[in-house]
Amino acid sequence: MGTTTQPTELHEQINSWKEAVKGVKEEVGLMRERLEQIALSKAPKDIMHRVEHFENRLLRQREVADEMFHDIKQCAKHMSDAPAQVHHDDRPIDNYETLQDRMETFQKLYGELKSEFNHFMTSHG
Repeated sequence: MGTTTQPTELHEQINSWKEAVKGVKEEVGLMRERLEQIALSKAPKDIMHRVEHFENRLLRQREVADEMFHDIKQCAKHMSDAPAQVHHDDRPIDNYETLQDRMETFQKLYGELKSEFNHFMTSHG
């Protein structure tokens, strides 16, 4: 069953997703800068271990954000240019509902990471 959303609403939703992903990428950059400051401060070993943990998670988050942004652009292209088929083995982009589910998961997981990061930053001082 297809979506009943109007093309203008789909276009607005796609643009909203793009902006959300750009925002995540900007925030990840700021988080990484904060971690670098801690790393340069010669913090205790247990804190440095947590810094490394977050550096790895933020690096992966950036990669996922890049994939999402690419796939959102491809979905928009697919919707405006139906004959063009673009497939990724593990990242379907030709189905708006599937991309919507992926975006919800992306935002949920990023929210959890951000919350965990903020808790670490406030407990670290």
